[in-house]
Formats: sequence, structure tokens, C-alpha cells
Amino acid sequence: MATLILSRITFEGHHGTTEGERKSLRTFEVDITIEASLSAARTSDNLDDTIDYSNVAETIVAIGSSESHHLIESLAGRMLDQLRVTFPLAHFQIELRKLCPPGCSGQPAYAAVRMATS
Repeated sequence: MATLILSRITFEGHHGTTEGERKSLRTFEVDITIEASLSAARTSDNLDDTIDYSNVAETIVAIGSSESHHLIESLAGRMLDQLRVTFPLAHFQIELRKLCPPGCSGQPAYAAVRMATS
């Protein structure tokens, strides 16, 4: 088993619990960990034998920037569902961060959710 990691994938999207929040673009970041058997890639040095992490990032950005969700839990779940369909033999863990969440006392840098495929 091997682990691939993508850190701080950034996109802008229309996500939030209020209509006003969904009207304006907000910035989000994703860290994703991918566990899979990559022994073939280790010896072949061939992209077809691994998980192309650019496809993973593309999936995350496409979903995050095109769909609208009220909750980051829903958005992260949607990303994981699509990744599981695209890469059925891999296990994913995602951390999705909403930067500078509005309406939070203390001005946190972000609000986040972590989820994993089973």
C-alpha cells in the first residue's frame, strides 16, 4: 500500500448556509490523502499504473466550483463519492476548509471537515 498526498487544492465556490453567502464566491482548500496499491507503478514508471493525481485535483475543483452546497459536509461527501466511482480501488481521506468563514466569532482562519471513504 502506498500513500499519495495533495495539499491545498484551492478553488472558489458558491457554498454556504445562507442565500447571501451562496451569492458571492468564497475560497476553499482541500487536502486529500489517497491510499492504494501502487506496486506496479513503482517498477514500471508508467502513469497508467498509478493514480493520476491531476485527475483527482481536477475532480475536486470541478465539483467545488460548479455545484452549490449549503454545508461543507455535503460538499466533501460529494467529492468523495465521485472519487470512489473514478478510482474504486483507492481509499480517500479529505479535509475541506472554508477560508474565513463569515459569522464566526473570533475570526477563525477556516472551518473544516474531515471525511474518509470506507
